[in-house]
Amino acid sequence: MKSLTIFTTLLAVTAAKKCIVKAPADDVTTDVNAPAADGNIASDDEAANVDEPIADDIDSADEKSDAEAPKGKLPASFKWGAATAAYQVEGAWDTDGRGESVWDYFTHLYPKNVESGDRTNPDSTNGNVACDSYHKFDEDVKMMKIMKANHYRFSISWSRLFPDGVAKKVNGKWNVNEKGAEYYDMMIDTLIENDITPLATLYHWDLPYALHEKYGGWLDYRSQDDFAKYAEFCFERFGDRVKGWITINEPWVNCVGGYKNGPGKAPYRCTGEAPRKLQNDTTGLDLEGGCSYEIGPSQYYKGAEVLPADRAPQRLEEVWCSHNILIAHAKAVNVYRKKFQKKQKGLIGITVDGEAQIPWEDENTTPEELENNKKYANLAAEFRIGWYSDPPMTGDYPESVKQRMGKDMPVFTAEEKKLLKGSSSDFLGWNTYTAHWAEQAKDEDGKLIEPPTEEEASYENSKKDMWDDNCRGRAPGWVCIPPTLGSQAGSSWNTKYGPTIRVGLNWLYNRYKSILKNGIIITENGCAQPNYKVSRANDQVTIDYFKSIGKEEYADAYDESIIEDESNIEGTILHDTYRIDWYKQYLENLRLAYVEDGVDVRGYMAWSLIDNFEWENGYETRFGMTYIDFYNDKELTRIPKDSLTYLAEWFTENVEQE
Repeated sequence: MKSLTIFTTLLAVTAAKKCIVKAPADDVTTDVNAPAADGNIASDDEAANVDEPIADDIDSADEKSDAEAPKGKLPASFKWGAATAAYQVEGAWDTDGRGESVWDYFTHLYPKNVESGDRTNPDSTNGNVACDSYHKFDEDVKMMKIMKANHYRFSISWSRLFPDGVAKKVNGKWNVNEKGAEYYDMMIDTLIENDITPLATLYHWDLPYALHEKYGGWLDYRSQDDFAKYAEFCFERFGDRVKGWITINEPWVNCVGGYKNGPGKAPYRCTGEAPRKLQNDTTGLDLEGGCSYEIGPSQYYKGAEVLPADRAPQRLEEVWCSHNILIAHAKAVNVYRKKFQKKQKGLIGITVDGEAQIPWEDENTTPEELENNKKYANLAAEFRIGWYSDPPMTGDYPESVKQRMGKDMPVFTAEEKKLLKGSSSDFLGWNTYTAHWAEQAKDEDGKLIEPPTEEEASYENSKKDMWDDNCRGRAPGWVCIPPTLGSQAGSSWNTKYGPTIRVGLNWLYNRYKSILKNGIIITENGCAQPNYKVSRANDQVTIDYFKSIGKEEYADAYDESIIEDESNIEGTILHDTYRIDWYKQYLENLRLAYVEDGVDVRGYMAWSLIDNFEWENGYETRFGMTYIDFYNDKELTRIPKDSLTYLAEWFTENVEQE
């Protein structure tokens, strides 16, 4: 098991500023068991031309030396901007030939799976209209200009380009929905005209429903090649102007959320519920909510058993979804490197998510227990992040994950490992929001639970001795029981703990620095301000906890005045002081990771540019730096919040200006 010096090194010394952790650079140790230095893909066709020159506006190899770099500030080449996702902002769900995505289909089929403040409005539980960025993109650009963005991270809707999900090129001509392609041409050209560099994501959770119906989407190995072909069209059509590509956004959320945890992320797969609309007798069933059994016949890998259509969720669906989505990423990268990268001179990588893991401690924790918790923090990080970041870097899953999963772990073929290895060596995207404590779990008698034996190794047992969460317990409805790791933001899973970004950046960089050529980009970071649904004002339990361990500054408590009031947008909705403090803490820790720890972090994309369709939370949870009244304003007017202006000020003060 790998050492975890970085976690306690970073948390050992507290800076004068609130929630800032400092660590002398020479205290940050390199993991002796880190991946090998060779991260390039070996290919007879030189698929990985990673040493070719790349475009300056997406960070060329001509970086300033340490001696030339400005002290204390991020470099002028730092990628600074905001992020959105196609389904969450575009709207126009059936306009100009766009096909259904799984989110379209399942939010229409099961509208009660989405929160709504006005169910008389048929568009309140889906992305049918959303922010209408399909027609109002120029208004979004105005918001980018306010925050002084030099980059914009957006995603492309696969089903807007290929309504049935299948991209084909016959006699030199693609079967693309031309109106959809013209929309993204317009977006890209508009960004460039405004001196904003496009950073395009090929897939952000919105699989074409036709592929889900055809073969179960990511549960079937054929999804790999369909994605690679779709990606090829995008490279060919847009790659003359797009120099930064992200293949997949957050495979963990897509797979674990969509294929295990049920009505939270489409396609709403989960166990333990009746098959809803597919039952012959639906008496007493709520047919507008719940889990979905609608799915096509699926084959996990070539030669595997074909699972029937419209079936109950199977064991390990999320594991096979993850396996196929990672290979799909690698195949798309292979296409780019073989056919486009040398000429287009762009970069390509994947975006993973996951919480930085902090070793649990309280006033009774002994030095020996803390050392053990460091090991479990690293183990938890390997399961939560490394499961998805190791394959695109090293070519395989972490050894700890494979050992603990046993026969339940899918195995990459030699060819797949070759494709995967170094497939995100151009850069790695990381979405970071919250942190987790981690420790070795205990049974009801307080005795440490032992790791699974080789005979016990399975998916169900893989984490039986591992605990990680951002609070000390969960009540019904997944309500957090304090103390929490930082203050409770406006989503149940999200707490404000600025050091998490520094801890996670160090963990990732120390693990992959011998492989990464253009560093790490924070591709999402932000929060929902405490609101009427989720908040914890005056959280004395958390304050007392941090006092007990001598780290009171991490409690970050607030009072009721911070909570959003939907009836008064001139209050904390527009004057979003909690969100501003969030950005202040996280960005300062990012800056310190760069200037003090030597982490090669190249960019930061705030989530989100505008309030939008927040998946199962609908329009009831606001992550945006721009306010939109979704229920009462048919024009969907963009009104900048104070946080948007704050980010512009932070950029001016903390990034070297050219």
